[in-house]
Amino acid sequence: MKVFIDDGTSTTLETKGDGVQSLAAIGLLRGLSEHGRNTILALEEPESHLHPGAIHRLRDVVFELSAKHQVVLTTHCPLFVDRVRPSTNIIVSDNKARPASSVQEIRELLGVRASDNLRHATFVLLVEGTSDCIALAPILSMCSSKLASAIRSGTLVIQPLFGASKLSGKVSELHLSLCNVHAYLDHDDEGRRAGDVAIQESQLKHHEIHYVTCNGMSQSELEDVFAADVYGEIVATKYGISLQHKQFRGNEKWAHRMRNVFLSQGKTWNPKVAEEVKSTVASSVAEAVARKLADVLIPQKRNSIDALVAALDLRLSMAAG
Repeated sequence: MKVFIDDGTSTTLETKGDGVQSLAAIGLLRGLSEHGRNTILALEEPESHLHPGAIHRLRDVVFELSAKHQVVLTTHCPLFVDRVRPSTNIIVSDNKARPASSVQEIRELLGVRASDNLRHATFVLLVEGTSDCIALAPILSMCSSKLASAIRSGTLVIQPLFGASKLSGKVSELHLSLCNVHAYLDHDDEGRRAGDVAIQESQLKHHEIHYVTCNGMSQSELEDVFAADVYGEIVATKYGISLQHKQFRGNEKWAHRMRNVFLSQGKTWNPKVAEEVKSTVASSVAEAVARKLADVLIPQKRNSIDALVAALDLRLSMAAG
């Protein structure tokens, strides 16, 4: 029996390239497994001859198969490394096989060069800007002793994207550094679009993305979660504006409301000013968290932070277990 593949030109499988042949074989095995047959699947460097995008999709299929069947895979590609449970990766060297002791050991073996702040990182939390990093680190630490310990030890690192549109590229880079990734994005058009693209490209799964959602708001960002009393006075003193203004009320996201306040009171508002104000707010929040977390977060708008804490706690527990 001959198998024909139409990848633009319909020809027999045996005339296709190695990459297409590998994917076809895995597809057939996947079909068999769905009919209840027990399978031991052995793959030798399945990433060879594949486009980078196809490697991500292949990884998802292999991990899906491994949930029901035994999969033995040899690879030099970091994407196939189990970053959560390092000991499930077997290192073969000098005719000996042994479980890996750490992610760092696997990085060194594969020649992965992680930056200094990622050297010991198991998880990276990606946020949109530096102000998010400033505010979130103390908030997460106060919400969970496990996260506090992970942040102190460098096991969990918070990194800015400098724009949600850079999410997919950054995730791909971090996966090659053998890091597990979680994203916490603004709940606006750009943030949702970036999350959708990352999922479509198999860079992240749904459970690896959270958005800053706030009750009653169609679009929101991290600053919307913070009580204005925490930063109102310092913003008023530094910029000569009052947040006790009708322009700051309403259901628009924080940046739009703050812009309206500045403009209505005869002040300039541009990207540089916006970033400075965000940084001022983040620093005020970080200082206030140390005194009392409950004073910082608006109770009706903190649900996404609580959900993020629970998700990160669970992923760290799985890694430790």
